[in-house]
Amino acid sequence: MTVSAKFPLTLTERLDLGPGVLRFPATWEEYLEVLEEAEYPVEFDNNEIIAMSIASNPHEAIVVNISGILYQLFGDDPAYFYASSNRHIFLKEFQADYAPDAQVVKGAPIEYILRKGLTANLNPCILFEVLPPSTRDLDLGVKLPRYKKIPSVRQIVFIDQTHPLVTVYTRIENTNRWENQDFDNLDQSFLIEDQPVFIKDLYKKVVFEIAG
Repeated sequence: MTVSAKFPLTLTERLDLGPGVLRFPATWEEYLEVLEEAEYPVEFDNNEIIAMSIASNPHEAIVVNISGILYQLFGDDPAYFYASSNRHIFLKEFQADYAPDAQVVKGAPIEYILRKGLTANLNPCILFEVLPPSTRDLDLGVKLPRYKKIPSVRQIVFIDQTHPLVTVYTRIENTNRWENQDFDNLDQSFLIEDQPVFIKDLYKKVVFEIAG
């Protein structure tokens, strides 16, 4: 049986299955075929293909804002590489392949060959995830503890898309312990590589739904 018979590959087929994150049991080899052919974002975790839902306007506005901030911070610095969710990271310990909303690598990216023509980075130092309701459990419950185990990672930034809330996890130097800070005021800021990032800049052009 081919992967096209087992998994949705076109965007139309994915949309027909409804919103939210979907999981399909799969082998690593099946995942790599789907990764090459799918018209929508997919990841691999716990012997399952994770089929992502279509991003909302707030989600994509925040992702664009992250890219703009990273360009301001590192655009002219050859010591840093940064990328969007089109660039995956591979976690050898868990045989997991994720696509964070953004990543920063300090120094040259170290690539892992998924298969011929497909690679993922192994050594991010900063990871960003935008939190929609559909992926909150996956991002906080599964990805966060695994991200913390990547030796090169020094900072993990989670950005809520439904209201102003940014949670920054920072590794305590030369340890496997972490501290975290919450920022819920648009006038607040935190540091990335000793440079300030303002919460209001992460939420430019984001319109929040009013409860009630």
